[in-house]
Amino acid sequence: MPGITGVIAKRIIGDELGKLETMLDVMKHESFYTSGTFCNSEMGVCLGHVAIEGSFSDCMPIYNEKANLVLFLAGECFVDKDITASLLSYGHRFNPENASFLIHLFEEQDLEFFSNLNGWFSGVIVDLGRRQVFLFNDRYSKRKIYFHENDQAFYFSSEAKSLLKLFPSLRSINPWSLGQYMTYDCVLDNRTLFSSICMLPPGSVWRFANGDVEKRVHYDQCRLESQTRLPDNQFYAKLEETFVRILPRYLGGKAKMLALTGGLDTRMMMACIDPQPGQLPCYSHGGVYNDFLDVRIARKVAKACNQEYHVIRVGEEFLSDFPAQVEKAIYVTDGLANVCQAYQIFTNKEARKIAPIRLTGKFGSQVLKHISGFHRPGGYDADEQLIHPDFRQYIQAGKETFSELTKGHPLSLVAFKEIPWWWGGNSTAEFSQLTVRSPYLDNDFVDLLYQSPLERIDFVKFQMGVIKRRNPRLHSIMTDMGFGGSSSPFIAVPQRLLYRLIGFAGKGYERDKLPYSLQHWVARVDHFLLSPLRINRLLMGLGDYRHFRIWFRDELSHYVKAILLDTRTLNRAYWNRGFLERAVDDHVKGRMNRLPEIRKALTVELIERVLIQDI
Repeated sequence: MPGITGVIAKRIIGDELGKLETMLDVMKHESFYTSGTFCNSEMGVCLGHVAIEGSFSDCMPIYNEKANLVLFLAGECFVDKDITASLLSYGHRFNPENASFLIHLFEEQDLEFFSNLNGWFSGVIVDLGRRQVFLFNDRYSKRKIYFHENDQAFYFSSEAKSLLKLFPSLRSINPWSLGQYMTYDCVLDNRTLFSSICMLPPGSVWRFANGDVEKRVHYDQCRLESQTRLPDNQFYAKLEETFVRILPRYLGGKAKMLALTGGLDTRMMMACIDPQPGQLPCYSHGGVYNDFLDVRIARKVAKACNQEYHVIRVGEEFLSDFPAQVEKAIYVTDGLANVCQAYQIFTNKEARKIAPIRLTGKFGSQVLKHISGFHRPGGYDADEQLIHPDFRQYIQAGKETFSELTKGHPLSLVAFKEIPWWWGGNSTAEFSQLTVRSPYLDNDFVDLLYQSPLERIDFVKFQMGVIKRRNPRLHSIMTDMGFGGSSSPFIAVPQRLLYRLIGFAGKGYERDKLPYSLQHWVARVDHFLLSPLRINRLLMGLGDYRHFRIWFRDELSHYVKAILLDTRTLNRAYWNRGFLERAVDDHVKGRMNRLPEIRKALTVELIERVLIQDI
């Protein structure tokens, strides 16, 4: 995946360059990646980078005019044009279309540089004059930095497999982390699944000098949370003004496209961008049975804005190559993406054919409405049954850790914990194929959200108001949740109920979003009644395009059994062998919906095979 890697020696041995090359080699996944290195033997610093060709960070390393400052960056940073104009007025020379201005900004601002950065990035600066190194990342940790430290050096990389390749002793799953993953589909508290490998916390600036490290963060969470709340009208007006003001930051660069959904977040973006005809191609993900509700609505939105519209379908082509697709997803994302997110590399590779930069409304619902991804179906306790009794203490420990970590401001929980930890798999898979941008995590926008008059206000009303003012045509197209649409209640009310029913039924029928006991009844009715009569084809694909419950039961059942009933899997010390065998049998025979258990067991087993045994 595009990123950075490096060795910062505590005592110079002389093999730093060799170790760097070992770590860098495992990051070169695609033919459209570029790479490079920098080494300073006197300081014991060796750095490397991988970038998507032609992207913002495809210009590494970056030097200042005196060549005493060196920067490696992964990802993107956004500044307004007056900032780059001021740098030019100071006599600095750089390409304003890429990251080359950043080293000059650091030269001018020194340590304030880090708190002024805005975007999704990770980076390292070598200050040769002061003999110090700064390792840093964005405040949401969208661009991951894994690290391991021993008595010789500090090793870091955007990919955990770089460290696993270099240090065989790290190739084991940490049981405490496994307990968290089994419960919440992610590892908490900036830990990883791997022993003695951690993640750089969100918003970090770590300074290395004279063998010591100073650790701090470049944003002030307490200041954000203690801001004065604004009155309703003032807050709404300022929020709209801020959103419109920051949008141009995300529209620069080469050809772009919008991942358009049927919801409010991308609708508000489209209304405020108001692109010229053909300026912003749009696409949605779709299935192969029926047109997903997102597709039906997004197609109308794109047409109303005179934009090209494409559908990238997840179906036979993806399923026919599923073993290779899922192993690549596990490998590229270091296991952050689970097996039901393996389609992300497939779909984003297809999206790259449309444009190399993808705009998305992702994280809008999270920061505006505090919608959480930490999901446990009602009555669900199968993760404890799946784990061997000797390991169940780690499940309980994970729940206790979660309880402590999720206290405090709800926006801070979403922005600085859930987005870095739970959303890591999707984002990492996307970053491996193209550049992804979302204005909803812009620093100015998120900072203002802390001034909302209430913790949960009517953001639907706000978004619909912005859309109506900016583009009334888009307001007249009903969203997937039934907002907007016809002004006649005789048309709008039935349509709203239909859309919501389709969305609820789709998630319940094809995934695991119902109370746990109901999931099994749906699975039985589907297997013994709907599927034999092929009535299921009338339902599939309307509310979702990801049919993993059905795929694992039917098209992918042989793969599921081959992996999970293999003796290597069943003999893992942490599985309850009998329960795992029953879960697989129950699912493929349609007696129960065991999607959560199969998803977790398959993911962990493939991590064992792809990242630990075969690295």
